[in-house]
Amino acid sequence: MDEVSTSVARWAAKDPERAAVIDEYVTLSYGVLNERANRWVGAFQEAGVTPGDGVLLMLPNRVEFIEVLVATIRADVVPYFMNSNVAYYSAKDIIDLAASTNARLLITTRSFMRELALHKEGPFWVWCVEEVDVSKYPNTRAPLTGLGTDIVFFTSGTTGTPKGIFVNKSVFNLRLPANSHVIEPRHHLLIKPLTFRGSMTTACNILQEGNTVVVARQSNPAKWMELIERHNIFFINLGPSDFMRWLDDLESIGAKFPSSVKHIMTIGEPLTSALKSRIKGLPAHLQVTDLYGTSEAGAITMINDHEWAGKDGSCGRPVFFITIRIVDENDRELPAGEVGEVWVKTRYRMREYYGDPAATSETCVGDFVRTGDMGFLDEQGYLYLCGRKHDMIKRSGFRIFPVEVENVLREARGVEDAVVIGIHHPERMQEPIAFIRLSEPLNAESEAKKRREILAFCESRLARYKVPAWVWFVKEIPLNAAGKADRRQLAQRLVRTNESG
Repeated sequence: MDEVSTSVARWAAKDPERAAVIDEYVTLSYGVLNERANRWVGAFQEAGVTPGDGVLLMLPNRVEFIEVLVATIRADVVPYFMNSNVAYYSAKDIIDLAASTNARLLITTRSFMRELALHKEGPFWVWCVEEVDVSKYPNTRAPLTGLGTDIVFFTSGTTGTPKGIFVNKSVFNLRLPANSHVIEPRHHLLIKPLTFRGSMTTACNILQEGNTVVVARQSNPAKWMELIERHNIFFINLGPSDFMRWLDDLESIGAKFPSSVKHIMTIGEPLTSALKSRIKGLPAHLQVTDLYGTSEAGAITMINDHEWAGKDGSCGRPVFFITIRIVDENDRELPAGEVGEVWVKTRYRMREYYGDPAATSETCVGDFVRTGDMGFLDEQGYLYLCGRKHDMIKRSGFRIFPVEVENVLREARGVEDAVVIGIHHPERMQEPIAFIRLSEPLNAESEAKKRREILAFCESRLARYKVPAWVWFVKEIPLNAAGKADRRQLAQRLVRTNESG
């Protein structure tokens, strides 16, 4: 990541007034960002943080995130970027992590400190960014020693407890040519948390190019529109669920799609067919790129909207010299068209899981990373995902991938969103249960009729064993920190409902 730090310094020298980072309240030029990052280095040194030490970072999207990111590169420390959803951690979790990593410092916000009931007097320093006056520290640019070569960030916990992932900082150096011909920076809006690998990589790319990072502090489509209009946003990086909420909000208020936005990249889950249909109705000048990747491997495939017609359902072809294999349960490579686990070979792969060598050896097989996603390649090398390996439902000996059923459910009249999970059944191993959010609320009698209608629709489109055993109507589909459906929470909700009768 030293390339990001170098790029910030280069643009600070060339065009110090150029806008570097913006949020709802603050704008930092490259000159100011460069100086503040240096003063954070001075603050680290006065706190006794030395090269190779760990620093815990629990920050939401705000300009200070970028300041501290650049400072950790220059100070040669190991940053542990913790998920900004405090629901994933307790105070004890953070204290234990600090002890195991020998971290001397936690950088967070006042609100997070209160929610976690942390105290500034403890085994490590706790700094709230609102209270740190970096101007009082020396403008320091420490020489790189190579001791803090790693960056650690935590998964969203989609399949269990969040896992820390060690990635060498060098994989974020995109080796972009120095672009001295950019007259006016383009403004790029990042909506998903910067603690996610995809968002952090995008932010690094933007700064390396001398463009402007605009970060959304709030998960609120109205606030996004304010930023888009105020800063003439050219590019937006967001998740599919964010995109859907934004389009819903635009439709509800009768607003037009902003003309300044020319490119949107979605990260996280692949776009659904229903969402792609809505996107086709957006202005012709808009380019939409669907990027598939994982925390462990980084970006894997991408596909642009002009390819959708011929490759419906695909998440694209491999990028950046990446190799994909589809592997069966016996670790044998499968031919085109056959479903298996997606394995990825890439120089951008993680080094290891934090404190979990067993999980590391299970995930990293030779030069490949096992993604845990099931899918297949076609004859042209396009990847099609079927769902998570751990989400697969086994019903009376048949395999059911929830994504296939969910896509059908979303095509049913009146269905806004759908999630399918498997629950234990004493005779059939598992049964698929559908949670559905309707476009309009119904009374009990209408719900019963709608349930029969939806199940009949599924029977007309799916093999009988794939049809959900039951349909639950919910007001909202719960999302995890990554913006993906929280299947564990839905399963727990079902258990509580059954226990209460």
